[in-house]
Amino acid sequence: MTMPAELIDRAFIEERFPTLGQMTYLNNASTGIPPLGTIEAIKQYLEGRVTATGTFDETVKVFSNIRERLAKLLGGSSENYGAVTSTSDGLNIAAHGIDYPAGSNIVISDLEFPSNYIPWQNASRWYRADLRVVRSKDGAVPTEAYLNMIDENTRIVAVSLVQFGSGYRSDVRALADAVHEANGILVVDIIQAAGWADIDLVGLNVDFAAAQAAKWLIGPIGAGFIFVNKQALEQMRPRFLSWWGVKNTMEFGYGERELLDDARRFQTGSLALAAHVGFLESLDTLLEIPNKTREQAVLGLAQYLRERLDEVGIDYYHFEQKHESAIVSCVPSDVERVQERLAQKRIYCSVRNGRLRVSPHFYNTTEDIDRLIDALRG
Repeated sequence: MTMPAELIDRAFIEERFPTLGQMTYLNNASTGIPPLGTIEAIKQYLEGRVTATGTFDETVKVFSNIRERLAKLLGGSSENYGAVTSTSDGLNIAAHGIDYPAGSNIVISDLEFPSNYIPWQNASRWYRADLRVVRSKDGAVPTEAYLNMIDENTRIVAVSLVQFGSGYRSDVRALADAVHEANGILVVDIIQAAGWADIDLVGLNVDFAAAQAAKWLIGPIGAGFIFVNKQALEQMRPRFLSWWGVKNTMEFGYGERELLDDARRFQTGSLALAAHVGFLESLDTLLEIPNKTREQAVLGLAQYLRERLDEVGIDYYHFEQKHESAIVSCVPSDVERVQERLAQKRIYCSVRNGRLRVSPHFYNTTEDIDRLIDALRG
């Protein structure tokens, strides 16, 4: 059997991510490690600022290139993508971009990160929509539990493709089919999947998705994006609008303006260009490895971790294979002290919901997992 680390050229990793040789980094569900090229791209951009070089056309090209790369990474075409600051920014765009007739409801679950429940709580109050919260069990929310909440008045189903705490991977295609029968919209937080998972958002029938660069996309904080499919573009409209969301951007005189035809219509104002310059380089680095190879490597490492946890008798969330992800949530005793002890040994994980969350990426190895297990043994 091919080991996960053998799928990725180690020389590539050592060259692009040299600091990984100084630590055992298994905390990619919090933030990923940017490649050297990302840091260099940001430096070059800032040097251009202090020397007054660079043009607006170059700025536009950065965003155009990002959208093209995202389409290669996640499916669809560049017209489906727009730039935002964060996942929260994107999800708020979705929450306020749709009409809620009297009697409407929104369906979410209690597993969501605050980015994907606070906007929906707020929208339910603003638009007097019923907020329906599906209850989880053992880190999972079965598809049937959502289906029991969806009816003809459901306007939004909002779900994470991969849940941040437990690592549970949702069957978003089944949720899309159900909410579309009600003429509603499926909104997906993909921040815990984009970068490691081989995703086709079009094939999954996702209407609207949001994420940012700082986790599995190994980019800077402050660079985010949205995905909007054709049907959602026809149903949704920007609650807020700026000069970045209209045609003929460089026309500065007063006049009525026409919305762009694609997902850029939701962009509001100038974004942190330094972050997006870095994001573009991170995307280029990711795309040097085929999407499927990245996914195979990560899922292989996660499975290896589960096998090693079995050996040492540490329990973890067990899901069917189709619901497994790059995140493994386990329960060593006295987890807070365990995390402190790990950090002292430069082994980095997170504690979420009272459990140790371990999240390897494509640049990790089975040796990283072994070092973690040895440390957990005490």
